[in-house]
Amino acid sequence: MDRKKVCEKSSAKKKLVEEHTQELTTEEIQELQSQQHTEIMQEIGFEESEEEVISISEIKEILGMWERVSQLVEKKHPEKVTIGRASDLFNDTCLTHFRNILRGRKKQTSLDMFFFLNGLQVKARKM
Repeated sequence: MDRKKVCEKSSAKKKLVEEHTQELTTEEIQELQSQQHTEIMQEIGFEESEEEVISISEIKEILGMWERVSQLVEKKHPEKVTIGRASDLFNDTCLTHFRNILRGRKKQTSLDMFFFLNGLQVKARKM
């Protein structure tokens, strides 16, 4: 092999190793789980378009209630490890969906505000 090919292979290996050694943040892991869940649900025929629209205040209320219930159960229930696992499973399986909806709506609201304010600035410049 000539030296150029060896260098290319070496740099490709280094790049691959670097990509796989980077640790994901909790948010990135949750995002990946959410994407996988959505893809699986779409594959088996569940479409999100059939869902009832839920308001941001309802989502916040659900998440707040879950936080209070989980804290109470974790404090009072004698089987801490089992409760922790069950709580994590419910949290990951059920509530991730609502958190993703909330996150998406917050992003959309931010984008809407950005474009609204930019539109106002453009109108002001024209006047």
